[in-house]
Amino acid sequence: MAIEGDLRFLSHHDMMRAVERAACRAKLPLRYTQGFNPHPVLSLTCPRPVGVASRDDLLTLRLDQEVQASDLLGRLDRCAPRGMRFLRARVLEGKGGPRILKTHYELALQAHQVEPVAARLRELAGQECWTVERLISPKEGPKDKKARPIDLKPLIGELRLDETVLRWQGVPQGDLWARPGELLALLGLDQRVDLARGVRTAVEYDT
Repeated sequence: MAIEGDLRFLSHHDMMRAVERAACRAKLPLRYTQGFNPHPVLSLTCPRPVGVASRDDLLTLRLDQEVQASDLLGRLDRCAPRGMRFLRARVLEGKGGPRILKTHYELALQAHQVEPVAARLRELAGQECWTVERLISPKEGPKDKKARPIDLKPLIGELRLDETVLRWQGVPQGDLWARPGELLALLGLDQRVDLARGVRTAVEYDT
């Protein structure tokens, strides 16, 4: 599934609602949860950072009867909002969802950003740690946010500049991931304005 245009600014929660509406309007034979408030069994496996476009979001659906892939894609596309496109479909084996192994991002830099970013990359190459401060929100409330140091270096599988395009890979350590905005800030870029021009190009899974 691809997410483009203004739709990339939806939060994960709002994106789930948009996908659920599209699937219901498409009249798919969705499987529903049991209980007083049933809802379709679906998920977006790899939540997308707000503001980032994506070419490879994975939507998993549970259906009560078989639907041909071409029919499924056509029905979803006709009912999806502008900026949401469904690219391919296949049956996933097993009960659990796929595990995320790696994410791929790219950002086309503006002309005046290329040399400063290249210089910063050369500087980072000689450093053992890429430490950033991450704000953590405890359960007590947003006023109790605390800064936690995070080393981004082991969370970035590859980071390179191809002429004017910055490309990087995110790899997890357990449940810990590098946030794209944190990496951009480390490189001297704006973690909101520049992040909104970024694209998640692919996600690798264990299936």
